[in-house]
Amino acid sequence: MVKYLAVSPEEIENVRFTHRGRVSYPILKGFLETDMFIAQLDMTGLQQSKSTLVSCLNSYVRNHHMPIKIFQRMGNTYLMRLDIDAEGKAIVNWEAQQLQEHLDSTVVEITPEEVGKRYVAAKGK
Repeated sequence: MVKYLAVSPEEIENVRFTHRGRVSYPILKGFLETDMFIAQLDMTGLQQSKSTLVSCLNSYVRNHHMPIKIFQRMGNTYLMRLDIDAEGKAIVNWEAQQLQEHLDSTVVEITPEEVGKRYVAAKGK
């Protein structure tokens, strides 16, 4: 049987009642406050590797339902807002729109012919 003993928070060292993420929250909150549509992250001075940081940011965005897409191109990391368009106009139902785009995407069946076509297209690149 488990017993519960009452303890005052002052008796425990290093107690925090809110924990927002020491790295992810400031980066993502700061990006949302800039009102930029797309921004490149400058990661100089961070102790984490790029892949670790991107993984942490993606987890934070997913767990907190934030309107941000994180992607990498040519070794650079970019953040893109999903709740505004390129002109800065608000997209009211951005979550529903993202879900619908995901459901509407067509899935190509991977057959030997499809593999052959993709091989020819990617060969030498």
